[in-house]
Amino acid sequence: MVLNYVYFGLSILGIFLFFFLLKKFFKWLQSKADKLDRNVLFKKAELVNFFKFITPRREKHILKFTIRTLRIAISIFFLVFYLPFVFHFIPETQEIADTIFSYVMKPVNFVIQGFLAFIPGLFFIIVIIFATKYLLKFLKYLTGELEREAVRLDGFHADWAKPTFNLVRVVVIAFAAIICFPYIPGSDSDAFKGVSIFFGVLFSLGSTSAISNIVAGIVITYMRPFKLGDRVEIGDTIGDVTERSLLVTRVRTIKNLDITIPNSSILGNHIINFSKNAAEDVGIILHTSVTIGYDVPSGDVIKALVKGAKNTQMILQTPEPFVLVKSLDDFYINYEINCHTKNPEKEAIIYSYLHESIKNELHDAGIEILSPHYNAVRDGNDLTVPPENKPKGYQKPGFQIGDFKIGG
Repeated sequence: MVLNYVYFGLSILGIFLFFFLLKKFFKWLQSKADKLDRNVLFKKAELVNFFKFITPRREKHILKFTIRTLRIAISIFFLVFYLPFVFHFIPETQEIADTIFSYVMKPVNFVIQGFLAFIPGLFFIIVIIFATKYLLKFLKYLTGELEREAVRLDGFHADWAKPTFNLVRVVVIAFAAIICFPYIPGSDSDAFKGVSIFFGVLFSLGSTSAISNIVAGIVITYMRPFKLGDRVEIGDTIGDVTERSLLVTRVRTIKNLDITIPNSSILGNHIINFSKNAAEDVGIILHTSVTIGYDVPSGDVIKALVKGAKNTQMILQTPEPFVLVKSLDDFYINYEINCHTKNPEKEAIIYSYLHESIKNELHDAGIEILSPHYNAVRDGNDLTVPPENKPKGYQKPGFQIGDFKIGG
């Protein structure tokens, strides 16, 4: 009986000795962590590229936090298993010690038995994971060859390869997850099923617009209305396509603005692709209108417009520019000059050059660009601004007819 109490006292001393040595050991670890001036855990090239934000100073904090956490975990683990052993020496506390030890061992036994029962399913899951991994590698290689056009399939375009691989990858991973699901521990429990239903409903209610954009993105991919770099007009937006994903398409306008357009909006709008036919011999046709009075011979106007178009930068000489008489309006004739270019991405500057060139040619030909709807004579009228905004010393101008001036 006395010997039991001696053992009890020695075991209590063992607790103090253990925590003393534990404190010394972790204090030594903390001092080693404080002296670190370079990455130790994240020094490999792969980890450095993946964890770029982990600097030596941040790794030091991570190590110190890990050391403190490990010390607390070891202390709790030691007390949980050692205290029932200590109180087992005294008859008065032996029953309590056995009860506490059974409480501790119950979840441990549950975990061990569950893991042993999970081992056959674990091997099945590992086989499925490896099979899925190598199947995806093969599909990636195949779609890569299709993208490089090393392998050709009738009716399958090279730009379909990458999005097709992404879709097939999702299907393969989802199929593998469905096969592995029954072998996951606790998958048949009511709690697991309840959580699965909850997240399923939450996803369904919150992703309606996202799903519609994904479906539209898939449809747009296989419609092939444009590709990266194309100059397009989508609704009221004109610019170059810089990014295309399942959810959105990004367009950079001629004003260097990035506009993000949901794919569902693209599918519901008309799409004009300026670049698709630009590489052909004739390019695409740019056109603009000018109105000239009925007193000017049409032949002179057409000749001047064609000459102005030919003198414009980035306009093709062949096919030759041509003019259409679009309409005979009340006060003027509407002429449309049409010319070819292979630079649709520079449409704005080409139009600027074209307008300047045809204006100069019309002026050189003595043709006045005049499309009157009404005549207004402002001579002799006062400024139509508030009196306090009139310039100091302002005088009302006189009315002038030819070389004669009246008043003022």
